[in-house]
Amino acid sequence: MKLFNPFLATVLLVVGSAGNAAENWQPYVQNNGTLAGVQPIDAMMVVDCLLPGQMRRSGAMSYMGPRLPVKTTAQLCAMRGGEYVAYDRASLENSLAVWMEKAKGGDAQAQFYVGQIYEKGMDTAPDYAKAAEWYKKAAASGSNEAKLSLAAMMESGHGMPVDTTAAVNLYREAMGIKGQDLISQEEADARVAEVERRNAQLRSELAMQRSEADAQVNQLQAQVAALKSANASQQSDAKKMAALERSLKEAMQQRAEVDKKLADAESSVQDGTENLAQTRSVPAPLVSGTSAAPIAARGVKFGKYHALIIGVQNYISYDPLKTPISDAKAIANVLEDRYGFETTTLLDADFSSIVGGIVDLSTKIGPDDNVLIYFAGHGILNAAQRGFWLPLDAQQSERSPALPTETLAEFLAMFKARSVLVIADSCFGSALSGSVGSYTGGPAEYKEGIPSGYMNRKARYVLSSGGLSPVLDQAGDGHSVFASALLKVLRENDRILTQTGLERALVGPVQASSRKIGIAQTPDLKKVREAGDAGGAFFLVPRSVPDKG
Repeated sequence: MKLFNPFLATVLLVVGSAGNAAENWQPYVQNNGTLAGVQPIDAMMVVDCLLPGQMRRSGAMSYMGPRLPVKTTAQLCAMRGGEYVAYDRASLENSLAVWMEKAKGGDAQAQFYVGQIYEKGMDTAPDYAKAAEWYKKAAASGSNEAKLSLAAMMESGHGMPVDTTAAVNLYREAMGIKGQDLISQEEADARVAEVERRNAQLRSELAMQRSEADAQVNQLQAQVAALKSANASQQSDAKKMAALERSLKEAMQQRAEVDKKLADAESSVQDGTENLAQTRSVPAPLVSGTSAAPIAARGVKFGKYHALIIGVQNYISYDPLKTPISDAKAIANVLEDRYGFETTTLLDADFSSIVGGIVDLSTKIGPDDNVLIYFAGHGILNAAQRGFWLPLDAQQSERSPALPTETLAEFLAMFKARSVLVIADSCFGSALSGSVGSYTGGPAEYKEGIPSGYMNRKARYVLSSGGLSPVLDQAGDGHSVFASALLKVLRENDRILTQTGLERALVGPVQASSRKIGIAQTPDLKKVREAGDAGGAFFLVPRSVPDKG
């Protein structure tokens, strides 16, 4: 594995011409063939770029065609002769100026971006009515991403009345789903509530049985004690004593059985391990020795698999954590060995190294590839409900270097990959999902006859270890509660799991382990609509599945 020190000096190196800038530019700076630093952060930020128009000729007349809007990094935009706003990049007016001309010309992708700009609001309040208007235009032009966004607005009631039925139908249309594979959060909540109601009823019945068993045991114990105190010597009294003792033994056995059922049904069990709990709220790439190779199973081509694994543990200004480095190393190993991923691991990485790793990853992937990004470290949620991943050099100040999850979503939107799964083992990990509605369901694994939309449409998901809540740093086995469960599933799995199947396999073990430490923690899966999710699925293909090539 190659080693890169994130603390070495940053050097800017620009090579190549505008025509091949995308192929030649790298976020990591080379010095005599070795990695020596990363490009400046501003160069790696995603911008709305206007590229120069094409020089066209019609008969004897030459003219310049319209400028081409693209989402790319600031550095690549400059190298290709493009134009972007160097300051005030989040301005509504500037962002609309890039995409509006092409959107009015009927381009579905540009119409979708205009809808996103109005929904986010940039430097002004969101305009949900205009967002819905442009999403409808993009959907009519064939954009599945726009249909998903429109369905989310129907679900939340932004820009239109709440209509969960229409939202589910539009979700199904966008994802090519038939039947009941997809259910609304309302339906899911109702099912969960029904399960909880049954569990509560079971606990109530067991408690009543326990009370009755107690009363019976107490009554029999009193009768036995009364006979013993009378020094019974007659044969009839001796027989009565033996019968009472047998009944008492049976009653105590029944009470023990009820106690065991109650213990299994209890939702909070303390085992004296409270001192092990520490929450995640608040050095250099290790590159696998082999490159990603296309993966196939059961006669289906799933593409290449890439993983960026980030573990930040020994914080400078925040409380250090105990397990992210061991978690990251173990996750990287199992993904490489059992699932054929090409992995890059960043340990105790600073802000520049994390952003550089993401941009570097974007240069390696193709349209049929799959990407998994794993982050273990501190996460925070500010007063405006914006989520951030904290790098090693994060400071407890307003201008501290931190990676906004909305910026991460912009990077994911720029990725060419067909599917991306972000796994965030940090507090408030699901903040990456942004304003998207929460829908569950879909297949848990690949099976013959699966709807084609799951296979060929873009997928962008975030699987967080605890939703928008604090999560546990360790469970006593050298790994976090979530990482311990994730490693077990990845090591023992012999199916082609989807993101949904992975979440379902993790929920029970994580809930059980966290309850033992006295904290409720539940993994949460959400779409990242802002990153361009179009209703596809992420597939994990273990080497044990036949016909893998």
